[in-house]
Amino acid sequence: MTIPIESSFEKLLALLVKSRVKFTTVGGIAVCLNGYVRLTEDVDILVASDTENIKNLIRTLTQYGEGYAAELSPEDFSDEEGAIRIIETIENCQIDIFTRMQGLHLADFESDIRQFALSDGTKIPFLGPKSLIQLKSNSVREKDRVDVSVLKNILESD
Repeated sequence: MTIPIESSFEKLLALLVKSRVKFTTVGGIAVCLNGYVRLTEDVDILVASDTENIKNLIRTLTQYGEGYAAELSPEDFSDEEGAIRIIETIENCQIDIFTRMQGLHLADFESDIRQFALSDGTKIPFLGPKSLIQLKSNSVREKDRVDVSVLKNILESD
């Protein structure tokens, strides 16, 4: 199955993989990669919060778009809920970076991380439907409720 990913998003995700940043894709892109293609305005990633990974993430993101990530430091990535948002105008890309989601870290999702191979063989990590349902079930946003319904159907058909 071919799943379309916005080229600027694909460029970002491939750069993260090639730079060996420990992360997984969450949010709308992960929903698409699970088989429900819908529009998304941003790239949501959950990253390992160890200092070396965060330094690598910042170093890698300085090579993307305008390089606004150069203004960040590892101290900005505290172990708290919420995202750090980077908006790269040249790439027309908004990036939301999480170190924790609903009290859970990247390692907590390890068993449900899947891989999507790009045309060049680069494998993009993304959360499977079980984990996405877990993260989106308590949301009040209509698109998240739709995602949960569709992901449950996908999970049942697997």
